[in-house]
Amino acid sequence: MTEAEQYICIGCPIGCPLRLEHEGDKIIEISGHDCDRGAKYAKQEFTEPRRDFSTTVAISGARWNRLPVKVNRQIHKDRVMEGARIIHELQVEAPVKLGQVLIKNVFGEEGIDVVACRTMDRVIS
Repeated sequence: MTEAEQYICIGCPIGCPLRLEHEGDKIIEISGHDCDRGAKYAKQEFTEPRRDFSTTVAISGARWNRLPVKVNRQIHKDRVMEGARIIHELQVEAPVKLGQVLIKNVFGEEGIDVVACRTMDRVIS
């Protein structure tokens, strides 16, 4: 029996309405996209939805008290809240350099790290 999933593409500002028809795990057809990015997005959302993730963490000894961070690779959509909890507990001490790994292999997944998105020097008070 053929079933259908609906998505809104986030590959560009157009936001094409996508329709993915499938039988179980087998994709039959993807329609509604104006470019190849739409088809790739629908397939990814259907097979293994992943998300970018960025936030801030507490930092002491710096000019500002929050440091922007991100996960360097997309994480599975179902793990975003878990990632938020793990990263929220992180507290770092200045100095921190742009791109510095703050948590290596978050979730125990090789190569998925939490990295600093800006350099923050130590402020002497």
